[in-house]
Amino acid sequence: MSLFDRFYTEPYVKLGNRLLNILLAAVICCNLVNLYFVFDLYGYHEIIKYLPDNSMKSQSPRNLAIPLYLNSLANMLLLFICLMARLSR
Repeated sequence: MSLFDRFYTEPYVKLGNRLLNILLAAVICCNLVNLYFVFDLYGYHEIIKYLPDNSMKSQSPRNLAIPLYLNSLANMLLLFICLMARLSR
């Protein structure tokens, strides 16, 4: 690699590493917000939908909230491990 290539790429690599670390932290924050909404969803006992023929359809959101909760926790764990591995270099 020539001297010009080193001067041209080195600042952008450092900027890319910082940007990736910031994006990982932002996605972790988004997952924390997702956890808040999943906890709120788990608090409902049933959701009622009124159909056009004047009938009702009810559904328990708890069956959906548990996999969403586990998915959010797994995402946060994976992203946190990636972020810590990048910061420990």
